[in-house]
Amino acid sequence: MSPAKLSLVSDNQSSNPDVEAHSIRLDDFSAYYGKNCIISDVNLKLPNKGVTCLIGPSGTGKSTILRWLNRINEDTENASFSGTIKVLGRDFISGYPDVTELRRRVGMVFQQPCVFPCSIYDNMLMGLRGRKLSEMQARDSVEQGLKSASLWDEVSHRLETRADALSLGQQQRLCLARALVLKPDVLLLDEPTASIDPVSSRAIEDLVMSLGNKISVVMVTHNIGQAKRISDHVVFICDGKVVEQGPRTHMFSSHCSAKTKTYITEEFCDC
Repeated sequence: MSPAKLSLVSDNQSSNPDVEAHSIRLDDFSAYYGKNCIISDVNLKLPNKGVTCLIGPSGTGKSTILRWLNRINEDTENASFSGTIKVLGRDFISGYPDVTELRRRVGMVFQQPCVFPCSIYDNMLMGLRGRKLSEMQARDSVEQGLKSASLWDEVSHRLETRADALSLGQQQRLCLARALVLKPDVLLLDEPTASIDPVSSRAIEDLVMSLGNKISVVMVTHNIGQAKRISDHVVFICDGKVVEQGPRTHMFSSHCSAKTKTYITEEFCDC
């Protein structure tokens, strides 16, 4: 299923020179839970367009990075960080006093679908609450969002059905559609295809590649084949540190480091 060609880019991207340089920048970033250092001294500069895949063994801090970028860990007990994070040219905390603005510009989809116990239609409008939309504008936003996630043809005749009645794959695509309605500049994806069927997984991969032509997508995946298919840039993280990063053509070639080669060929980390 090919995603519809829609305008999913925020107007902010054309007006801020910092956004043109880097969508995300981490300098000497370390994250902790209590006294435990989960990830240490990470330095990343991600362009404003393209798909960046974070790969590496479980428990190495990949999801922790995403959770800080979206400020989810801010309310997590004993979670702290050091270093700096800039999102779209602004400090991710002082530059976004209202966390709602950050989350509008930086969307996030989790490994497990997170739908609200209400209709598909109402789920799609959750992020648009507070905006003054006519009924026609609301319906148009819902339709465009669902089409962007290749879901419109499957649910257009039952928009009043509860979202949790959908299959897991459909629920995950609904979560993506709900994020895209806000026209984010950056989209964070934490293993979005890990728990869903192959058809939905391929639809999401197609969508991610299409979005990479317009915005910055940062995706955690344990599927090496998937990273080869969809990434523009790859970051290999092991034991809480960035082992190597670079373009897909480098990371999946004979020129990558021995540690990277071992992981991508044997899915074993000797860090």
